[in-house]
Amino acid sequence: MINTLAPIDMMKRAAAIWMIACSALFFTYAITHPLAEWDMLVYAASAEKLNGTPQSDIHTKVYGDLQAKISEEEFHKISQGDTYRAVMYEDSGAFLEQMPFYRIRVTFNSMLAFAGKSGIGIYEAGHLISATAFSICLILVWLGFRQHIHPVFQFAMPVLFYKYTRELEVMQQILADSLASLWVAIICIAYTRKSRLLLPIIAVAVLVRVDLFIFSGLMLFLLLLTEPRQRYPAIMLCGAFLVTAFLLVQSWADSYGWKTLYYFAFISEMSATHPSIYSNISFTFQEYLTALYDPPRWISKMYLITVSCSLMTLFIWKNAKNISEFEHRVCRISGICVMYITAHYMIFPQLYLRFFVAQNFIVFTSFIVIASCWLRARQHSENLVPETSLHSKI
Repeated sequence: MINTLAPIDMMKRAAAIWMIACSALFFTYAITHPLAEWDMLVYAASAEKLNGTPQSDIHTKVYGDLQAKISEEEFHKISQGDTYRAVMYEDSGAFLEQMPFYRIRVTFNSMLAFAGKSGIGIYEAGHLISATAFSICLILVWLGFRQHIHPVFQFAMPVLFYKYTRELEVMQQILADSLASLWVAIICIAYTRKSRLLLPIIAVAVLVRVDLFIFSGLMLFLLLLTEPRQRYPAIMLCGAFLVTAFLLVQSWADSYGWKTLYYFAFISEMSATHPSIYSNISFTFQEYLTALYDPPRWISKMYLITVSCSLMTLFIWKNAKNISEFEHRVCRISGICVMYITAHYMIFPQLYLRFFVAQNFIVFTSFIVIASCWLRARQHSENLVPETSLHSKI
């Protein structure tokens, strides 16, 4: 028995060291190799607005601060890389009209604003937040599921996480997707652990990123289907708070709404640089379908792993015996992640990996949890065979 357990214990310790080392390495690389992207300018502008910077000064300040921190070649790419970016650089009014698209990321912008108030550079703080949030996301998922994952499978987790963050490119940028991924991981772990904090965490998800309204709605629907009836009032109250928070964030940020965003991104193909002009423009259902069924502009082969893992998880879940309540919950949360990716695509037909880092990673992790369960059950049944044969001979 000891000889059997010793290698497993050694593998668990090795897996723990591997996970912590990878998380630290990812964080260090992301911090020391930051990437500049145009979106960081509007996040910085949103933080400056929160800090009370005069509207007339925001454009000059965010571009000036960025120019002082990056090379001329990088700055030229961001300010003159295409027609849209050139207009944003030359027309401060057009630039400021982009802010409602970004101000709705309340938590991320508030953290940037706090950093600016504290004397920390907004761009430096943005890179730090992204790298930290994604690194914690990796460690939290591992900590939340590791007791149910065979150590051999644990070694694959950082590799897949590395690929889902596009070779760490997502971690190197200033993006609200970092906090969104961390929040999704927290929700998933809270659900599998039956935490009392689950409903409050779901209720405030839209403060992290408004499209988590979809994920939260799916989670509440799951709870209504699977939880005891006595929990229904609390679930319904959480839903009411979620809807209220969503509407308040939209109003506070002066959001243009879904139709304007869709028209801007897919109908005009980001050529309509003044949202105030086309905010009331409608588009036809045919135009919606055209954008929906066109080949996605940024689809990754990594989704093949997500789809494969979800299908194998479903197959093992439906055919395996003696699955624990925890493993049932893991399979359900995997299904919610797949449903969220699908629903998000129907509303905003784009498959950037950065939108779904946590969801993709949870789907993969759920598969290795259920695969580990299947392997344990198979090993247990094989170990019973010699004992049964011995008794029959006696």
